[in-house]
Amino acid sequence: MKNTLPAHIAFGQKLAANENVAIKHNFSNSCGQSLSVAQLCALGEISLDDLLGEQELSYASINGSHHLRTLIARFHQDYNNHQVQLSADNILTFCGAQEALSAIYQTVIVNDEDNDKAVNSRYAEMEIVVVTPCYPSLVTMAEQLGIKVRSLAVSFDKNWQINEQELLGLINENTRLIVLNSPHNPSGSIINSDFSSQILAIAKKYNCYLLADDVSQASNYNGVELAHTYLDYDRTIVVSVLSKSFGLAGVRIGWAVSKNKALLKKLLAVKAQASICTSIVDEKLAELALENHEKIINSNNAIIKNNISLFQRFIEKNHDYFSWHTPQAGLLTLVKCHTEIPMLEWAEQLAEETGIFVYPACLFGLEGSYFRLGLGTKNLPIILESLQRYIDYHE
Repeated sequence: MKNTLPAHIAFGQKLAANENVAIKHNFSNSCGQSLSVAQLCALGEISLDDLLGEQELSYASINGSHHLRTLIARFHQDYNNHQVQLSADNILTFCGAQEALSAIYQTVIVNDEDNDKAVNSRYAEMEIVVVTPCYPSLVTMAEQLGIKVRSLAVSFDKNWQINEQELLGLINENTRLIVLNSPHNPSGSIINSDFSSQILAIAKKYNCYLLADDVSQASNYNGVELAHTYLDYDRTIVVSVLSKSFGLAGVRIGWAVSKNKALLKKLLAVKAQASICTSIVDEKLAELALENHEKIINSNNAIIKNNISLFQRFIEKNHDYFSWHTPQAGLLTLVKCHTEIPMLEWAEQLAEETGIFVYPACLFGLEGSYFRLGLGTKNLPIILESLQRYIDYHE
């Protein structure tokens, strides 16, 4: 199995090595507005010294602290309609969501002892189903394992909407894993509650695993129906993290949630060969964030809504240069750029001339003149001012 840099990270590294580029702003930022440690402590009405002053800098719990896992369980219970009552025993923490995703792929595809679809480690008939474009590793991790990827592509012409019947039609007796991401990165489309029930039913029919990447589920500023019951199924794993809706990417805490405690033990075995445990300092900050999640999420959702209005006005002024569909939920969407310059070249030129960093959508599996737009941070007006100067200069 050959390991290579994900395409979007390789592109970022290329720009970092470009002597003509000095990045000032990330226009494709997938995170909400971040907080300083002082601001986070103020939300919890606690001083940093009270939070960490007496904390011994020892190893954290391998599973994650019981209090943190209890808070995570309550967080997911609040946003969904599960009949199962989640507890700390249904949670396993990781160093970010990527480590959790990697552990899940290794466990349910490679190392699962009841894997009757891959006798003698032969995966030729095993498949995963995923919606594209997507976070690159959701596809590349399967490809590196030699697993067939069946993908449903969303398109600008259809408002990035997921064709429900086409997605359900991809799932069959060879499906090992269904990968869902709602709100969708990078389009901002959703899987609503009714459709999620249909997906759950077909997952049960074919006895396949269901991975729900819920990292921005809380970014639901339009109040759409995002709640699901996936976790009532014992082959479901939900993944989330503090970097997206919370905006706390510097707190390297992600997690996996499952009704299936035996499955969580298998994930723990993979984690034990990687990070082993998270940072105990990060755990304390994560606990504080989850204790105050309503304040953080409400503030970040207000920023996103305001940014959507700002960008809509920008689009109306520059409709000859850009077009878009507003996201249904989440922090991201895709923007169509009306240029004949290949998007990788356009993005590099933009970075050189303005210091604005954007991810061309081809890095996520979507060809054409599109880039990923992040709507979660307060600096969007400054970025738009700089982008407007760039457009005016090149007209």
